[in-house]
Amino acid sequence: MNCKTRLVALMIICMVALSWSGSTAAKLIEDLYSARVDVSSQASQQRQQAIRAAFDQVIIKVTGQSALLEHQAVQSARRNVNDYLLQYGYQRQGSQQRLEATFDGRKLRQLLADNELPYWGSRRPELLLWIAHEQDNNRRQLIGSGDESIFTQQLRTFARASGIPIQLPLLDLTDAMTVSPTDVWGRFTQPVAKASRRYASDGYLMARITRLENPESPDQTYRLDWSVDVESRRLNGVVYAQSEDWLAEPFVNDLLQQLAKTYSVVSSDQQELIEVALEVQQLQRWQDVLALEQFLSSVASVESVRLQQYSTERAQFTVVVRGSEDHLLQTIQLDGRLVSQDVSPFIEPKRQQQSVYRWVAN
Repeated sequence: MNCKTRLVALMIICMVALSWSGSTAAKLIEDLYSARVDVSSQASQQRQQAIRAAFDQVIIKVTGQSALLEHQAVQSARRNVNDYLLQYGYQRQGSQQRLEATFDGRKLRQLLADNELPYWGSRRPELLLWIAHEQDNNRRQLIGSGDESIFTQQLRTFARASGIPIQLPLLDLTDAMTVSPTDVWGRFTQPVAKASRRYASDGYLMARITRLENPESPDQTYRLDWSVDVESRRLNGVVYAQSEDWLAEPFVNDLLQQLAKTYSVVSSDQQELIEVALEVQQLQRWQDVLALEQFLSSVASVESVRLQQYSTERAQFTVVVRGSEDHLLQTIQLDGRLVSQDVSPFIEPKRQQQSVYRWVAN
């Protein structure tokens, strides 16, 4: 074993001896400054229109307020949208072509701060959704993770586009023994809260979907009323649509607006130090550890990188950033050597609270 190898081995052994300190609970949204827009061609004019539409989506995602699209400063930025654009590309899903655009998070945060506009960052509470709907035979049924109805598909799509991390319950035997559709319909919080604990979410939401017998207008044939308990806060709302399938978009928009009002800030001091916990898998060689630490340290907002625990299966890092973790997450996304991994909702809580990546560099 040469001197350099012994030095790295000693560093890893010392770091493994350090205690692990988890971050606060919440899910990190890695594509906060990205949006997708359907397009019919790659023509220049349509591309520019799609980039502006993606810019609008990102503004709504980080502020929660669609009305701010009319703000003078936002309108000016939109006219000069290429000044904020980092990259764009095309994707195809079946017969549909989409443009995905990613914007400079630092410039967008500065735009909002300069004009004293609200900003909701990438650390967002993950919500477990207990949704009960009435069927034609007046039976009430819960919507679970295996449901593939149009409403559920749109719910997932709009939630992702809005940067709201959600889960739907498994509705397995464990859930069935704890909570029933009647509990959700009646807003009985005790059984719902008990059933929600196994999912390690930051809060739970209860919603009821009903078909109105005598609606005031065709657009109000279906009603969804919801209530969410998250971090000792309770929010609620009601939305309407012509069909159950169309309830997802107004529901997510209403939820986004209320969550953003609760969690967004008007920038004053963006220079506080924040610890970000990262778990990285498949760091098989000490050269990979050094390469990863060198990459993380090169990010402009990063103050320090600490290896807390190491094994060939997974390594845990604490990255200290100045101001916000958003720039770090965007840099990781654009670099491409760290690939985000899905995490089971039933693992130990401290691992629920960190971003998990797989190292894919050669």
